[in-house]
Amino acid sequence: MSASPSPGSQGHLELIRVDAEDKTALNGLLWEPLTASDSLVLLVPGGTSGAALFPAHDYAPLAGALIDRSYAFLLSNMRASYNNPYAEYSDAVKDIAAFVTYAKSKGYARIAILGISLGGPRMAQYVVERNDPAVKAVIFIASIPSPYLEFQVRSTDAEKQRLEAWLKHARELVAQGKGEEPVGFENWFPGGVGFMGTARAMLSFFGAPGDPGTPSSVKYGPKIKVPALVLHGDKDELALPPNAQTIYDSLTASPQRDLLWVKGASHFLTPGPLAASYAQLATDWLVKNFSASARR
Repeated sequence: MSASPSPGSQGHLELIRVDAEDKTALNGLLWEPLTASDSLVLLVPGGTSGAALFPAHDYAPLAGALIDRSYAFLLSNMRASYNNPYAEYSDAVKDIAAFVTYAKSKGYARIAILGISLGGPRMAQYVVERNDPAVKAVIFIASIPSPYLEFQVRSTDAEKQRLEAWLKHARELVAQGKGEEPVGFENWFPGGVGFMGTARAMLSFFGAPGDPGTPSSVKYGPKIKVPALVLHGDKDELALPPNAQTIYDSLTASPQRDLLWVKGASHFLTPGPLAASYAQLATDWLVKNFSASARR
């Protein structure tokens, strides 16, 4: 990821540190426009690690487009990126809360939250559970209802059965008090990429809807009461397009919901025209539904 605004953008970049309510320290990147406003866009990253700096995503066009329209842009880093094998999914709510608190301390009273991939469920849970009136809009970018539900869309029956057997094993380990034992799942992602972590941690990320504390955009979607955009690549090879429709359909309480497609885009904000397309569509929608206001 480029760490500076796009050419011609007026603003500056700062590496920040925030402390969550349980005293966990987190880092983030804050882009601010030269003209102060009270409006900030917070991006919640995806992946089990929740790492802000992910090479396949280029956030520079988004940062540049936003500060050009007087929004600040804050890229958050989840604690899972520091201790991924032991991290639990639900910790993300505390992490997002820490960045929102920081944004308010900097004078940003109006906030939009963007969740990319697994960041979508993270963001949705935070918005509903914390019910912060400062949050005025949300965007799901290349998002999923949950890792488990996404896997059902693109997997064969044999792969689904393999997942169920793995989940059963993980549940048994947790029930036996062996939740810290390592487990692995091969070939979860396209291209043969798998994952490994403790049984407790991996169950929290990849468990079925009936498992406690697992991700779910669609569980929280009907309770989101602010304008919402689902922004998705029509060539997404991981979160296949039906995921976007499922998330959109869940947003029944939103006063304004939109589903927009990025033509030719995969699951990633790939450097070049595709990252620029994501940035333009997201920014144009925010201008219409969450216009930046001058700071008083």
